[in-house]
Amino acid sequence: MTSTYVYVDFGAVRIQQYLTRTPGLRGHRAASNSLAQATADAAVKHVVGDLAEINRESGEADGVVSLRFPTGASEEREGRVRRLQDLVFAHLRRVLPGAEFHSVWGEGESYLAVYAHVLQPKAHRGEVRHDLPPTAEFPLAVPCRMCHTDPAVGIEPVLDGSLALCLDCSMRNVPRWQTVADENSPEGRLLRGIGLAPAPDGLTDLAALGSKDSGRNHLATVAVDGNAFGVFFKALANEGSRDEELRTAKAEISSALSDATRAALEVATLELPLTMEREQLCVVPHVVGGDDVLVSLPADQAWWFTLTFLEEFGRRVHEATAEVMEKLNKLRADRPGLPALEPPTASAGVVFARARHPLNLLSESAGQRLSEAKRAYGGRRASVQWLDITADGPEAPAHPPLALSVLRSEGRGQTPAAKALSGLVKVPASHRARLMEALRGGGPLTAAAIADRVGHLDAIRPFLPPFPQHDQPPAVGIGLGAALGLARWWPCA
Repeated sequence: MTSTYVYVDFGAVRIQQYLTRTPGLRGHRAASNSLAQATADAAVKHVVGDLAEINRESGEADGVVSLRFPTGASEEREGRVRRLQDLVFAHLRRVLPGAEFHSVWGEGESYLAVYAHVLQPKAHRGEVRHDLPPTAEFPLAVPCRMCHTDPAVGIEPVLDGSLALCLDCSMRNVPRWQTVADENSPEGRLLRGIGLAPAPDGLTDLAALGSKDSGRNHLATVAVDGNAFGVFFKALANEGSRDEELRTAKAEISSALSDATRAALEVATLELPLTMEREQLCVVPHVVGGDDVLVSLPADQAWWFTLTFLEEFGRRVHEATAEVMEKLNKLRADRPGLPALEPPTASAGVVFARARHPLNLLSESAGQRLSEAKRAYGGRRASVQWLDITADGPEAPAHPPLALSVLRSEGRGQTPAAKALSGLVKVPASHRARLMEALRGGGPLTAAAIADRVGHLDAIRPFLPPFPQHDQPPAVGIGLGAALGLARWWPCA
């Protein structure tokens, strides 16, 4: 007789916005560290005791807790779920006073099936139990001088004096070494994996690591998320009823997914030209879990990092899922109307701004760019969208997102578009700015005329439509406006 379990999941809501609610990198690090500690298996097991066990089928991700216990009588089951939720919520609230959490539960023979058919639909319908931060009981209380979100509860010493802080910012007000030294924090894990000197203490110091030509005052915020993993795992759950090996593959694949994320982060960080030059961590991870990543790094390193990460992640996930994918597609071939599954990939949103731009706004904007990239290709291809706030303002860009294959070929070779961008970078920045003005004011013909007059026509020719057919796309797949925006932070060849 097959055992059935009750699965109870917990997650932090809008975690990226929560982590970046304070202006300084010190607070972000501390919050990321606290989140990793609070949701670590050992900490959760200590809290729940014999009420439940850690659900190993769910994989590993910061900010997520998954538990299970054997199914019992209806009254016992629901009461046990409630007690579990009370305990875990209380534990998370003590460690992360300002965060928002939710919990959802369901029962079945495997987590894969329960997640696909019960937990995920419940979450989409809003059938979850929420745990919200307490509201201010005294409306005239002094607001927190760090996050300006919650009321202050006391005055504490900080790096440059003392401030009235709320409970959450008090938790974040810890020495930097304490967060980096913790091997469970995102930054601590990355340091342990690649063995470099720690990253700088602040965001302005991080930006200063960039090249002299970059101005050393700009950062990039990169948000990454997987494509079509929900479709893949749902297919795995559906076909698992016909194949025992598929039914038990979820835990192994979830673990491989987490490993692929962390390995891609390490590779993309190590292969940065700046990392090789300084032998120092030049990427600060804020969120790393499952297929979800949020990092900050010097602006002139962002494209190299993003393209390397997406390619490395896609390669590792393809290797981890190839055997299961082949079996899934064979089973689906027997069912008319079901399209063949493609290997899951990832997409990215990249935002460039001055180092003093609020990180919470950058995180939100990077998430919007990420959503645009995923929508443009229906989650079927690795893709990227970007925005340069300094050059273009905070509004969404007019240019379309780009597929990874346009900018980086397999094996990290240069595509025609990438080669053309390397040539465009050699055009002086002042001339590129003039070309952008001409393009906006008069279109590609006007820009081409100016480029021809100053000797840069060959550099922009790959990004021009064939004249006089203005409605035809450029041969390299990138229009001149997008190319000029990319060139501002594109790495020199």
